[in-house]
Amino acid sequence: MPVSLSLLRPDVRYVIGEKISPCNMERSAVEAYAESVAEAFGFVAGSDPLQLVRELGGRIHLQEITDWIDGKSSGSIFVHHRFDFDICLPTYTSPLRDRFTVGHELGHYFLHSEQGDQAIVAFRNGSTRIEWEANWFSAALLMPRNDFITLAKLSKSDAALAGYFGVSQDAVRVRRKTLGV
Repeated sequence: MPVSLSLLRPDVRYVIGEKISPCNMERSAVEAYAESVAEAFGFVAGSDPLQLVRELGGRIHLQEITDWIDGKSSGSIFVHHRFDFDICLPTYTSPLRDRFTVGHELGHYFLHSEQGDQAIVAFRNGSTRIEWEANWFSAALLMPRNDFITLAKLSKSDAALAGYFGVSQDAVRVRRKTLGV
C-alpha cells in the first residue's frame, strides 16, 4: 500500500483536492502572511523548512516513484488536526526541490487548512488557485521579498541567489520575474 493511503485516518473527515477552498487572498497578502509566519517562528532565509515542519507537529515521509503511479504529482500534505499533519516527498527529487515542496505544503497548512482547523488532503498536482497560493507562500517563506530584492540588485547570478536562499535556480528566476528584479 502506498504510504499516502496509510496516512488517511478513518475518524477524520477530509476535504480532498479540488474541493479545498482557496483562501482568495491577493498574492501580496499571501506573501506578507508567509513572511509573518517566518518571523513568528524565527525562520530566516536559508533555514531548514523541515525544522519548521517538526515545530508545527508535522512529519515527513519519503515515497518511492511507484507510490506516485496514481497520477498525483510529487508532494502532498495530509492535515489531520491542528499541529498534526504529514507531508510526503518523493525519493527521486533534489534537496532544493524538496525545500520548495515543503514550503508549498506548509502553504496549504497555513492557507487552506487554517493551521489544522480544516482537515485536508492536498496533492501537488495541476495549476489550480490553491496551488498558486501555496507556491506564492513557499516563494515568500524561502525568499523573503526585501531580502531577495536587495540581494538580486547586488548579484545578477541566479546560482549565487539560489545558493543563498537554498532553492533551485528555476525558483530564483520565477521570483525575479514576479518581483520585477
